[in-house]
Amino acid sequence: MSPAHVIEPTYEAIKRRLMHGHWPPGTRLEAARIADLLHVSITPVRDSLYRLTGERMVDFTHGEGFHAPRMTESDLRGMLELHLVLMLAALATQVRDSITPVGRLDKGSDGFGLLFLAIARRSGNAELASCIAGLGDRLHIARLADTEILGDTADEHGALEAAYSKNATHPEVRALLLHYHERRAQEAAAYIRHITA
Repeated sequence: MSPAHVIEPTYEAIKRRLMHGHWPPGTRLEAARIADLLHVSITPVRDSLYRLTGERMVDFTHGEGFHAPRMTESDLRGMLELHLVLMLAALATQVRDSITPVGRLDKGSDGFGLLFLAIARRSGNAELASCIAGLGDRLHIARLADTEILGDTADEHGALEAAYSKNATHPEVRALLLHYHERRAQEAAAYIRHITA
């Protein structure tokens, strides 16, 4: 196992590249090449790839090695459905009168991802928040295509963040979450075309 001061930056660098589609779906992830790219030894790369396999961010097949994950329309719809179920569970179990601040939105940051994580953390259930964060990381590559597929989503994001920030009623936030997920599930084919292009 690699020391933490090497493994964590290596893991984060590989994960970030996966989340942003640096490697097309199905691309073989060769540890030696990634090590050269990141200027580290092969050991922290392998350790990171195994960890990312456990998080379902990387596919691994014995005899074939590591690959950037492939995603089908059915996979995307399934992930969106599970994400909605988890978000509704977080909403239903939220700690009243406590608002977890939404992370700072910088250029290139995932506004919806930060908002969903804030809602998840408000539930007070660390396991639920961890599941939502992990699934959100896997969905990030699809969210990158939001503007191209759906157009400007700023109003949608603003409405959801405003409802969350003002401690809106459960049905109001629930309706916004349903709308968010349904819009993307209906366009799953377009998202997959974009991801695999």
